[in-house]
Amino acid sequence: MQSSGVISKTILGLLGSVLFGGAAVAQVCPTADTMKTGMVLINSSIPVRLFVRLEEDGQVTELHLNERYVVVRDQIHVHEKGLFLSYERGAHINRTYVPDTPFAEFFPLEVGKIWTASIDVFENEDLVRRDVPYKFSVGEPDRLQVGSCAYDVLDVTLETVSAEGEDIVTKYAYSPELGTILRGEGKHLWTSENDVMRFDELRVVRNKLVQ
Repeated sequence: MQSSGVISKTILGLLGSVLFGGAAVAQVCPTADTMKTGMVLINSSIPVRLFVRLEEDGQVTELHLNERYVVVRDQIHVHEKGLFLSYERGAHINRTYVPDTPFAEFFPLEVGKIWTASIDVFENEDLVRRDVPYKFSVGEPDRLQVGSCAYDVLDVTLETVSAEGEDIVTKYAYSPELGTILRGEGKHLWTSENDVMRFDELRVVRNKLVQ
């Protein structure tokens, strides 16, 4: 298990009073190469800005930004391969999700492929849920337009159960090129509106975050 303490120390290296200057954020379409410095996904109707960056170990870190492009410290997610939520930080809580089957076995993604696992959930190092069932499955490919940018995506479905025993089904449009989610449908989605997480603009971050 990679503890929430270890992950949170790693993430703290990204933080500080971070501000994206106008010259650092460009209105061009992100690519696999630019994901190393990251991109900002914008939903202007909520409004919300989400910074996403591909790390060297294959994890994707999501940082919530305010309207001035400053990182909101208590809203951080880390996804394995840009899909499986392995760590999240909220107000006073560090939550880690540990599967009994490596999520890397789900890749490369292919239509019809399925990954199942039992997940242990830790909050501030304490085990709070054990053997939570997870199932990821890959559906048909599609083409998704986000603002002026278009990407080939795969329909990926997550099925799990809440702490209250409620069945949760979430559908994602996942870009293999960018290695991250570009759209989502379902309950409990971060930065969503009417159970839909969508964006109307993408911006490339030209330089890595500087403290």
